[in-house]
Amino acid sequence: MRISTRAFHVHKRGGTEDEYEDAFFPDGFAEQVRGFRCAVADGASESAFASQWAQLLVDAFGRRELHLAHLQAKWQKSIGGKRLPWFLEKKARRGAFAALIGLSIRAAGAATARARIAANRAVASVSAADWMPQAPGSRDNGSDESHSNGWHTGSGCHRGEIDGTWRAIAVGDSCLFQVRDDELITVGPLSRSDQFDNSPFLLGSKSAQSIGRNAPHVSVHAGTWSRNDRFYLATDAMAQWLLLRDEAGLPPWTMLRELGEQDTLPFDELVTEMRLEHDLHNDDTTLLRVEVS
Repeated sequence: MRISTRAFHVHKRGGTEDEYEDAFFPDGFAEQVRGFRCAVADGASESAFASQWAQLLVDAFGRRELHLAHLQAKWQKSIGGKRLPWFLEKKARRGAFAALIGLSIRAAGAATARARIAANRAVASVSAADWMPQAPGSRDNGSDESHSNGWHTGSGCHRGEIDGTWRAIAVGDSCLFQVRDDELITVGPLSRSDQFDNSPFLLGSKSAQSIGRNAPHVSVHAGTWSRNDRFYLATDAMAQWLLLRDEAGLPPWTMLRELGEQDTLPFDELVTEMRLEHDLHNDDTTLLRVEVS
């Protein structure tokens, strides 16, 4: 399979590029591969050094090293010894927080019938333990249970040949969208615009509670893909806007497919326009487009 990606991002209005606290992996990719991983994280601006924490999460997911205890220690080391003003020092003691959406895509290794059987097995057996392995010597404070609550798969998923499988993990309110022939066929972990709020569960750089692989905070899901499918990983503001448009009968998928082309509105101008029209919440806004062919 051939994977090509493109990331689009804009910092919140009133801020600067240096204050952008989302992260994505990879930063541009176009290769023929058998397997591929990507991720987007949304650092909580209310916490300290959230951009560093978000970047650690997406890089680790891409390297298959999502050992949260190790990442927490790495984050602590990166800020250790820094002289901080009192208000930032207080935040740093609480740690950084981020939402995470990660996607793994694999090509089918056999004929379509066998691929369908393998895909069904993959969907049935997906577990958070596959994504968040324990670091050597660490103790797990959660169970290996996982859930797909909140994910929605439409009838369009049954169209086309099965060319491979995908799996996703989500913590928080960043979302994955799978689009086929400009039709949304899978979305999660939130599938309605009214499900977004101001208090999602987030992965913390210090909180032991966030390490657990147990429901309801860790959502995992799996499915199949066909050639020319597109996946979009989006932080909360963009994800909610995409769902609002789709619910209103104004699907944005053609616009997303054409993003970045010569005759289209640049992403930063598009986001500015949506914010001015009060359609898009003023927040760091990130969209990672993944095309499979």
